[in-house]
Formats: sequence, C-alpha cells, structure tokens
Amino acid sequence: MRISKDYYEAEVRDGFYVPSEMKRCWAATVGVLEVIDRICRNHGISYYAEYGTLLGAVRHGGFIPWDDDFDISMKREDYSIFLKAARDELPENYQLLSVYNNSEYDNFLSRVVNRNFISIEKEFLEENHDFPFAVGVDIFPLDHFEYNEKENAVIKELVELAMDIVAVIGHETTDIKELRPEIRKSILKFCSMCGAELERGKPIRQQIFILIERISSVYKEDAPYLTNIYFWVKYGNQVYKKECFDATVRLPFEKSMISAPVGYDEKLKNNYGDSYMTPYKGGGIHDYPLETTGRNYYKQYDFQKSDLERNKPDKAERNRREVVFLPFRAKYWPFMEAEWERTMSEEDTDVFVIPVPYYDKGLYGVTEDKDVHYEADLFPEYVKITPFDQYDFDSRIPDRIVIQNPYDDCDSAITVHPRFYTEALLAATPELVYIPYFSIDDGDLDEEKTQYTADMFVRTPGVTRSDKVFLQSEAVRSMYIEKLCEFAGEDTRAVWEERLEVRPYIKPEIIPGIKEEDIPEEWWKHLLGRDGEGKKVILFHTSVSNMIMDDGYFEKLDRVITEFSLHSDAMTVIWHAHPMTQTVLESRYPLLWEKYAAAVDRFLAADTGIYDDREDHSRSVAISDAYYGDRDLIMHDFMQTGRPIMIMSPDA
Repeated sequence: MRISKDYYEAEVRDGFYVPSEMKRCWAATVGVLEVIDRICRNHGISYYAEYGTLLGAVRHGGFIPWDDDFDISMKREDYSIFLKAARDELPENYQLLSVYNNSEYDNFLSRVVNRNFISIEKEFLEENHDFPFAVGVDIFPLDHFEYNEKENAVIKELVELAMDIVAVIGHETTDIKELRPEIRKSILKFCSMCGAELERGKPIRQQIFILIERISSVYKEDAPYLTNIYFWVKYGNQVYKKECFDATVRLPFEKSMISAPVGYDEKLKNNYGDSYMTPYKGGGIHDYPLETTGRNYYKQYDFQKSDLERNKPDKAERNRREVVFLPFRAKYWPFMEAEWERTMSEEDTDVFVIPVPYYDKGLYGVTEDKDVHYEADLFPEYVKITPFDQYDFDSRIPDRIVIQNPYDDCDSAITVHPRFYTEALLAATPELVYIPYFSIDDGDLDEEKTQYTADMFVRTPGVTRSDKVFLQSEAVRSMYIEKLCEFAGEDTRAVWEERLEVRPYIKPEIIPGIKEEDIPEEWWKHLLGRDGEGKKVILFHTSVSNMIMDDGYFEKLDRVITEFSLHSDAMTVIWHAHPMTQTVLESRYPLLWEKYAAAVDRFLAADTGIYDDREDHSRSVAISDAYYGDRDLIMHDFMQTGRPIMIMSPDA
C-alpha cells in the first residue's frame, strides 16, 4: 500500500486515540491483504471482508479504531484452492498457517503472516511501513449449509466430540495406544461416525482437525445458506443466506479498497444486531506491540523525577505581556483557537502565533531535512502568523508559551524541530502550557482499550514537564492524574492536581462545513426556497446491499420518493446513492437495475431534490439537517455531526 507519510500520525477516531505505532501496524496488515488479493486474482478466487474488518469498512471506512485484527472469508471451494496456491505463491518469509501444513495449528481458520519473528532488517522495514513485528490476515472458510434436523444433529455431535478429543491430546501424539482408554474410545467413535481411519505415524490431533474440515463440507453448493460450521456449532448462529455472497462490492478501507459481500448489511445485522452502526469499545484487547527482543524499537519517553524540577528564567522587563502559541499543523488549530481568542481579549497582552516546523520520521526513527513540513500558509486568514525564525525566544522570554505537540522525539511518526522540544522551551519562558491537539470520548474512560492507549498520550514530555495542562473535562483530568501517578509515582499526585486544569472551552465544536463556492451551481435551486431562504435538507441514502437482499425494497423506495415529493416546498432531499450501485446492479442484477433507474428518473422528473452518487459524500453530509436511509459509512459520518438520524424501516 503506497500511502503518504502523514497517514502514520497518531489520531483520534470516534473519540478513541490511535497511536502512530498502530497506524504502522494497520498499513503493514493491509500489505499482507494485498499479497492475498494478488493470489486470489490469479486464480479467480472471491474473498470477503469478515467480522470486525467488514464492520470497520462499513462503519469507519477502515479499521475499527480500537481493533487491529484483519479478517476475510472465502467459500469452502475457493478456500481449498487458495490454500494450495498460497503454498507456492506467497513471497519469501511469508507463512501460511493452517491445519493442513502445521500439526501445532489448531484453528478452524487459516492465517497468512508476513513473518514469524521480529525483524529490523532495512528491506523488511521498508516493505512493512517501519513496523518490525509480524502481522497477518485471518481467513475463515464459509461452508454451504441447510437446516436439516437429523443431519445437523450428526454434524454438531461430531464437531463437539472432536473438540473434546483435541482438548486433551498433545500436538505430537501419533500413537493411539499412548492415550487413556476413554480417549481412545472417543477417537474410535469419532472415526467410525466419519467413516475414516487414522493414518499411523501422523499427529492424531491434526488428523482430527482435518476430518472436521471435511465434515464441514457435507452440504453442496445448492444449499440455501452459508456458515462457518465451527461457529454454528459453538454459538448456534452466524448462518447467512447465500445471496449475501452472490457478488462482491468494493468498499473504502483506509487508503485502499476492500471486497465485501454484497449483502453486508444483512450479514452485519446477523453478527452484531440492528444497532451495529453504534460504536462499542468492549471486548478483548490485543496488545499494542511496542518492544522488540530486549529493547524498545520505537523511542519512548523515560520519565525522571528531575523532570518535575523547574528553574524558571527571569521575566523580561516590558510593559506588556507576551504570549506565544506554537501550533504545528494547521488542521489542529481549532483545538488551540479558543484559548488564543481568550488571550487576545486580555488587556496589555501581545499574542504571537508561530507555527513550528515538523518532520516525518523514516526508518529507525530517523528524520531528514527533506521530510520537513511548515504549514504557516494553511492557517485561517484571520490568524496573524509570525514566522518561527523571526521571533527570538531566548532574548524575549515570553511570559507564556502554549504548545500542541507533547511528544518531543518520542513518537514513531513525527517530531517537531528540536528547538521546540519541551526542555528547550522551558528555558525560554516562566510558564509552559500544553493543550492537546485532539479530544477523546470522555464517556468510556474506564474501558480497557481506552486505558491502554491513554498511556501513549499521557506519558509524554509535554504533559509531565509543562507548568499547566489544559484538559477538556474533569473526567479526562482525573484519568490523566491516575495515569501520571502510575507512571511517576503516587508521591507526585499533588503536582498533577495543581498543574492539570479543566478548560471545557478548548474542545472545539467540529461540525463539517463547506464554502458556498464549493456547492455546485445546479444545487442552489433546490437548496433555496421561493423567498430566497435556505430549505431544510434531508440526506437520503440508499445502500446497494439492501436493494439486493430486501425483496420489497423498490416498493418501499417508491413510497419514500412519493412522500418526499409531497413536501418539496418545505424541504430538499439529497439522494445519496452508494457509489457502486450502478456497477453492481447493472452487471449482476439487470432487472433490479431497471427498477432502480426508473426510480431515479422519477425522482429527477419530479424535481424533488438532488441526486448524488459520488464516493466523496462530505459535501452532502455538511449541508444536510437530518439523515434518513440505510446503514452505511455515510450514516456513521453523519452521526458525528450530532444531527437527527432515522433508519429506513422495512415498512417505510
């Protein structure tokens, strides 16, 4: 995956802090998928985003922010072809892990990994986005299935019996005579029910797993459903109409695209319920890898008690107070702007905004002059900018310096110029203030995953060394204090309680906006009423997934269009269609395409509103007052605005 270096920067998604190390992990994982994708294309194999990966694609347009798994699925017949092809076609050092080639592997899925050990070799790091750890993709087989009470009972008994057996025998056991009598009896019963015999001299455990793979394939392609037999046995669910997988649709995923089952809405409702678009940060946690064997690969801040000691420089002799703001990226200015406005209103105070240069980090955390960025010309026009090389900090000694970047050199993606590291700034001002350039969701700070990633933005030089830290809420302040006490010792609590302050106004109200000149000229006749005032705008989204899976979808669509047309004097509708609607329907479902095209013609002929099927839906989201329609990525993005949302129901 070729991406710009700014992708690796730490960011907050859905109120959750994603560290730069995890962004590199994500990029490396997508690289493994691209290898799998190449093999699949060579052999005409279809695969589908699965479980959290599918949920992330539909809801977030990429990884779920608090997850690092990557899952895909294949129909059993494609799965078998892939396992054979991958053995010969995977790149050097890649590994395929499955029950067929590894006697110690005991999962009802396979896994492709880019390496099975940590590597800091230059070539490996260059290919894997400076991420030295092994990453991989889980591949789940989808088995044909039908509800047959008698046959289902036999399959369930066999799988449960097999799981009881493999739970009590070792990987290397090859002789059944070495096992206890009751275990031998269970194995013989299992083999008899399967109509198979064990091969002598081969690991028994592995043979049991392979037999279960074959049992899972008992139903043929004309069966009406698909499932993973193991999950059906274990949980009694995850059975899908095979129409869900009749075609694939490409969905945005990070800086790439991913194949998803065309019935992704129905599948996700099956897996996670109707409310799957509402983020939930629960569940298990995967360790965020930070260390290589015996040492840290990514530089981390090492707190010293001396960091709490402060020799303040003497204040400069002048009649007016001077305050300097040091943002480093223009897009983060909104998090500093409210404090800037407040300071600008103070009497006898001169305020300077000085964007600082910052660098992308390359391999091994090295920075080079060619990777320097300086964004002074990207700030709002109403903000007066002072060039960083035209303000002499050492002679002027500003009364306060306000910073945004807390990491100094302890971030794996970027660093500001060393002149603006906290230690250097402390020598240039009697008061150093840190304001985070992000806001986190303070409603679930006790969540395990939130607690884990909090270490990465709390345990930083900018937090521990600043004289004041301004935070968005009391809940966030309390979390910072507890994390700092864990980090620096309980005896430092009084320091943090004095330094950390709640300033709610620093959290900006970020609602997507758009300039008038960016709105197409032909849209204005729909957006303005006869009196020249703006109408209420409804964002109406249709998903190609629901069109295919819902037999009554087009009757429902006709009713909705009629209802919209009846109220066109008072409101405007932006009909946003999934960008792959025409591609999928026209090529695979021509009868549905005819119905859809007729509905669009009717909508346009009635002059009810605006039709928009572009991939970039930000413009439609920005100018709409409410959302109505199907679940999809656009709905998730609209949720961030806090405006009303209504899901289109089957009987709309």
